[in-house]
Amino acid sequence: MLAGTDLEIDLVILFDCFLFIGLAWYYLKRPPKEINGLYGFRTRRTMANQDIWDEANKRNAQDLFKWSLVLLGVQIIAWLLGIPHRIIIHLVVMLVGLGFAIFATINYLDKHFDKNGNRK
Repeated sequence: MLAGTDLEIDLVILFDCFLFIGLAWYYLKRPPKEINGLYGFRTRRTMANQDIWDEANKRNAQDLFKWSLVLLGVQIIAWLLGIPHRIIIHLVVMLVGLGFAIFATINYLDKHFDKNGNRK
């Protein structure tokens, strides 16, 4: 079985954190302008009209950016404290963050839009 050194694993985790931050920042600054099937917060509901599409992508980008910063912070703390198995912590925090971002966006849309994508 191939295993990397702790330094290699930490560098991969650090690279992944900064990649996640960079992608979230890009998504925040340049959200998809038009409804498309390639990228963005794509659900049947968010693709119903441009208004809900713009709002969903804006909100989701904000949540992803916040969670990417949390991910980096957790990893730095885990590294400083010498906590073993940091890759598992990284994956758990990343998945929880992605799940939270999706849940928070859907919750926001439920409060501000009806099921057809029209503002309440």
